[in-house]
Amino acid sequence: MNYATVAMSNLRRNPVRSVLTGLSLVISAATLTVVLSLDKGYTSAVTEDLVNKTGVHLYITKEGCPIEAASVIAQGGLSPLYVSEDIVSKINYVQHLEAVMPFKLFAVTTNDGSRTDIFMGVTEAVKAVKPDWTYASGGWFTSDTSVILGAEMARIENLSVGDKMYTEHFNREFVVSGILERSYSQDDGTFFLPLLTAQKLVGREGKLSAVAIKLKDISMLDEIRNQLRASIPADYFVIGSKELSEGILAFFSSTRVIMFVMVVVAILISVFGIINTMLMAVLERKKEFAYLKCVGAGKKDLLKLISLETLAICLSGSALGVVAGAFLSPLSGNMMRKLFIAYTPSGSIARPDLLIVIFAFTVCTLIGMACSLYPGLRAANIVPMEVLRNE
Repeated sequence: MNYATVAMSNLRRNPVRSVLTGLSLVISAATLTVVLSLDKGYTSAVTEDLVNKTGVHLYITKEGCPIEAASVIAQGGLSPLYVSEDIVSKINYVQHLEAVMPFKLFAVTTNDGSRTDIFMGVTEAVKAVKPDWTYASGGWFTSDTSVILGAEMARIENLSVGDKMYTEHFNREFVVSGILERSYSQDDGTFFLPLLTAQKLVGREGKLSAVAIKLKDISMLDEIRNQLRASIPADYFVIGSKELSEGILAFFSSTRVIMFVMVVVAILISVFGIINTMLMAVLERKKEFAYLKCVGAGKKDLLKLISLETLAICLSGSALGVVAGAFLSPLSGNMMRKLFIAYTPSGSIARPDLLIVIFAFTVCTLIGMACSLYPGLRAANIVPMEVLRNE
């Protein structure tokens, strides 16, 4: 007996049922692939944005909550709380600091609501703090009305060094003094202004969003943190860049639970779908199995037949599912980007890779195959005499 041929012919007997069962596995595999891609991508993007790409080890802020602090520090939220500019002189007395960068960060939505621009007021300390601060053309501010563009903003605005840039929101005109090299970070989409100019634009003279600090020796992080806390007022907070990322990821954990619940529900639907399909196939073919036993087929033969039918459904469904999940992951990432309010990293938050695809395919295939055990045992335990007598 050619098991594969018989198994495939049995599946073709009821193609609609076989396809629908396969689709349940497609949904499960795609859901698992998307969720794992989002989980990995968001974690990596947050870590890159707040730890690896900033060059900042500590922040001094009035925001004690890491989520709120990240929103202000990385997205330009104009919080009612602010850091006084006087704090910078107190920080400079602390030893082993490589750079201290006060900054003002705020976001402005265009009049048509199509885009939110991020403006950052900085001092020359930004060159020492940011590891990717290099110019594609031009250089530092030449006046209070100068602006340095991130690579993406220069491309979108189609501006070059020396061009004038008009902002309707502030009714001000700026001259492009420099364009940064693309760093694939938040800087690519940022307009950089002299700190004093940025403060005046939003009526926050002498007020900062936060102070970024880069250390000479990262191993002295805890010691320097304690020194900073001792030298600043009690209502200020010293937050590490790693704490910011961990705080954001702790917030994300609740969303992660919801996503994995969706995966469990999708897999359960597949489990019941496969068991129902294979069980119905067994019950409809009891007479055939009885005849097969009469001509010499054993329990192992019938188990093998049912397993091959299930394997064909599982392999095709899981394969289509992981491919669909890999293609849908970027779309799901864009949807999450719009839904996340507290903090959305600049990098991709959906990162499917080969390991995720293999894992999702393997899990869904194994679960599907496990579902064939009960229907297979029902077929293997058929008693020919009882079936044929009843028929």
